[in-house]
Amino acid sequence: MNQFYLFMVPISILALVIAAKIASIVLDYAPFSYPNARIMAKQGKLLSKTKFEELAEAHSLDEIVSMLKETEYTDYLSEYVGEDYTISKIERALNTHLASIYDQIYSISPNKVKPVFEVLLKRWDIENIIRTLRCIRANKDPREYLIKIGTFTDAQREQLAKAQSAEEVAMSVTTEFEHLLGSMQDEELVKIENELLFDYYSSLWEYLENTRDKNLKLLKTFFGLQIDIINIMAALRINVMEEREEVAQDFLPVTYMVSHESLKSIATADDISMVVSVLDKTPYADLFNDLVPKYEEHRNISVFEQALNDLLISHGKEISTLNPLGIGPSIGYLAQKQAEIRKLKTIIIGSYERIDPERIKEMVGVS
Repeated sequence: MNQFYLFMVPISILALVIAAKIASIVLDYAPFSYPNARIMAKQGKLLSKTKFEELAEAHSLDEIVSMLKETEYTDYLSEYVGEDYTISKIERALNTHLASIYDQIYSISPNKVKPVFEVLLKRWDIENIIRTLRCIRANKDPREYLIKIGTFTDAQREQLAKAQSAEEVAMSVTTEFEHLLGSMQDEELVKIENELLFDYYSSLWEYLENTRDKNLKLLKTFFGLQIDIINIMAALRINVMEEREEVAQDFLPVTYMVSHESLKSIATADDISMVVSVLDKTPYADLFNDLVPKYEEHRNISVFEQALNDLLISHGKEISTLNPLGIGPSIGYLAQKQAEIRKLKTIIIGSYERIDPERIKEMVGVS
């Protein structure tokens, strides 16, 4: 009898440990079941390769809008474009749609990941601040350009729309933005926008750096890759410029796999082989190596930008596959949605500028 109990004790302990582990997993992933079901439904509405090919072959902006009105963009196009087919109005409809996607995902996300989505929504606050400042300088009414998404309240956005100067804009927004804007009222818009974006990515990265949540750690890898792409492309753009003064000021204050020192080296490299050498020990080495012949043929850094953006989408999908019960589907969907909007903007501009449809297809990666 005693031997039986001695035998059962370790088995019981093991069973309790397994039960506790299962309970922990259930508690971790159960809150994501409803959001992920909603996101799976949204993924079914993403535009297909065939649809992008059809859009690239459209003969005019009104034809593109007409085709997009058969998709989930219809309400936004009807509200912001109507029958006035201009690039700015179409882009506003697309931006508002993307912003609403972030807002929807935030609203259905579990409470433990809501804080990071609140940080992400601040990107649209920055967009509204910049749009207001542009309108003030162009003597236009901001109400026609503001996006009704972000962390600002309706009252704050209304106050923002009434602003007549940079000082009044600073007084209309939250304390964190007021501090930045208050010291930069006389600066160029590009510099103000850069400072706001620098602050945004710094806040986002600080939050992700300090998290212990396994789901948010996945977000760190995704946005870390996004930060690298922004910085690498900034370095490449500086490289093709004739003047390269104050190079460091064009990079985000945070980095991921590519250091500021490496970015400076890319910006001042004499040729593409030196860029590849700088990136040799990073995850981007093979990508750049493979694209050197194509770059040499076209001498256009857009070949790298397209490939890096495709890498971001691929990483988002990979996270979704490896973490299907947690935040993975949200990351994968957002990556694909951002890419979709970017491709649509490329098609719209390409159509307006009468670029050959086959070239447009190549630009959006569906050729």
